[in-house]
Amino acid sequence: MKLPFATALLSSALLLPTAAHASDAALTDTLKAFTRCDASFFSSLNSHRDAWQAYAPLKQEKNFTWIAVKNRADHKANQVPVSAPAIGGLKLLSYNDEVTDLGALGLFYYWGFIVDGGVDEVAQRLTALLEQPGSLQKGDKEYTRSELKVGNGWLSIKPQPGKAPGLRQVERVLIVEPEGKQGTQSRISCSVQGGVNAGLLAQLRPDIAPVDYPRTQAETNIGDVEVPANVLQRLDSPLLQPKFKTLSYTYFARKGDGSQDQPTSVTFKAEGRLLVKNEVYGKTFNVDRLTQADMIQLKSKMNGVGDGRVLQTREAELHIPASWTQGQTLSAKLHMVNVPARPTDKAIDTSLTCTVGARIQARQVFATLTGDAIKLACDQGDYKTSRVFIEDLGVALTLESTSSQTHYVNEYTALEVVR
Repeated sequence: MKLPFATALLSSALLLPTAAHASDAALTDTLKAFTRCDASFFSSLNSHRDAWQAYAPLKQEKNFTWIAVKNRADHKANQVPVSAPAIGGLKLLSYNDEVTDLGALGLFYYWGFIVDGGVDEVAQRLTALLEQPGSLQKGDKEYTRSELKVGNGWLSIKPQPGKAPGLRQVERVLIVEPEGKQGTQSRISCSVQGGVNAGLLAQLRPDIAPVDYPRTQAETNIGDVEVPANVLQRLDSPLLQPKFKTLSYTYFARKGDGSQDQPTSVTFKAEGRLLVKNEVYGKTFNVDRLTQADMIQLKSKMNGVGDGRVLQTREAELHIPASWTQGQTLSAKLHMVNVPARPTDKAIDTSLTCTVGARIQARQVFATLTGDAIKLACDQGDYKTSRVFIEDLGVALTLESTSSQTHYVNEYTALEVVR
């Protein structure tokens, strides 16, 4: 039977508060599930996807739903806007889903929201949603709840900001931290970090496809990765040939405020027209490289940090002048890839342009050096360096480096050459 217009209008009006209340309850239920930092968040999104789909881009599979970013491995594509009304007093602005591989320091999977409000206010509102409100502990600039994987369960532990779990343990963390410099926004994140494996991701993150699970693989030896023949053919400039058997030096990188890092030790061994280089940064890590004149990198590998893979120069476009004539330029455009490759990898394209400057006596760089040093002003995008090419050795040394974040002046304290 068709109701009169006034009666129908009244009936619709009476239904609106109930529907709105149901929607609010659904959003709150999902945010409560999110604070557990487990698969229940994705189950709740699935149960309440009718309420959420108006506010965020969703994807659904089987009995779970997730907020979909374009690419969690790309920092430019791992965030999407969220337009939901305030939930428990928290106004959500966007959702983030990201993954970072820090090699020996561990895998880091983050998911969560950027919200309106400062850290203290947001933490207070979030606490009301927690099953154990006292578990969120205040730090210097953040609030953290930390858990350690023990057997099949999780053990609450004291937060350890700035300390990476490594590959032998796994931590699960809920954190509220500042977002931006204005103090008007905060980031609420769940993370699982450390020796994360496929089985754990299947339990906690059903939104991650098995093809993207971490795979255990043997560490790659830099000597097993060949430089492509088409790249080697371009390295025939007589200007950049080494004139020694071995070279070693130590330097301090002095910061703009006068402080300095630990000394860095560098060794070179000449192999034909190329240099095998090792850089030792204290006891923490070292880097192996194959270069020409320490200006054109052909491959590199970090030892002690990183993911154990080799960064290989796959293509090179070089312009090397015939002589060190002031005002001329040396340039290199390199296309680099990680070996072995992973599905989420992106190639790295880098370019270097150095302008030849004046000649100085090499002993001005280090007392035992002979002959001339040619000044080079080098530009590598955000990274600019002042270098000198030691003509009697056939190698470049960096005197100063500047980026948007740092400024260093290198002070050489030891240098030995075997010819």
